Amino acid sequence: MKTSTISENCIIFDYGKKKVPFENISHFKSEFGNYTKVFLKEKKDFLSAFTLKHYSDKLSENKTFMVPRKGLIVNKAFIHKLDQDKQGIYIVLKSGEKFKVSRRRAEEVLRNLA
Repeated sequence: MKTSTISENCIIFDYGKKKVPFENISHFKSEFGNYTKVFLKEKKDFLSAFTLKHYSDKLSENKTFMVPRKGLIVNKAFIHKLDQDKQGIYIVLKSGEKFKVSRRRAEEVLRNLA
């Protein structure tokens, strides 16, 4: 049975072999449907055999992470700024990556980052 445990301030991957503190996780991104790519601040990433919904459910009570659109969970500490243009609102991470915020979640994102 696959396991992924979330404690107070970290996530334990690979049956307890890899312990990653929240402050090292930049974001989670859905990959290939049933997998999740976990991006770390050291410009490293790895693939997890769990769905993004699994992590979303586990992190739902944690105020560190937010869901700006389907297929993405972002650590608020890694958000550099919000950009807005005619097409919508974008989250820009400190790494330079840019993600569009869904229209339905735009108000919630603005409220969370205010």
